[in-house]
Amino acid sequence: MDCKNTNVEDCMSLMILKFAQYAKKRDADGDTLNTDELYDLAVAEFPTLCGSGKKDEVLKGIIGKMDVNNDKKVTFEEFMCFSASVAIAIREILNKK
Repeated sequence: MDCKNTNVEDCMSLMILKFAQYAKKRDADGDTLNTDELYDLAVAEFPTLCGSGKKDEVLKGIIGKMDVNNDKKVTFEEFMCFSASVAIAIREILNKK
């Protein structure tokens, strides 16, 4: 991965745009992700995680912890916590290679 031409702010902007893209995918609510939208995002956007043998186990654990207030919706704030959990899982996978 070439990090020379990418800054962290660009990465954050991409996260914001991806959240909005998937939040509108299955319903009209563009401010939250339902669990299906979150699963679609995770499978499409995190190939290292989803290519591992523990994909379903990891995703189930992370998604199960996402909806902090149990309203069956994931806010942007909850999504960013999800993203941090995924980054930790990907780092562990990459460190084992």
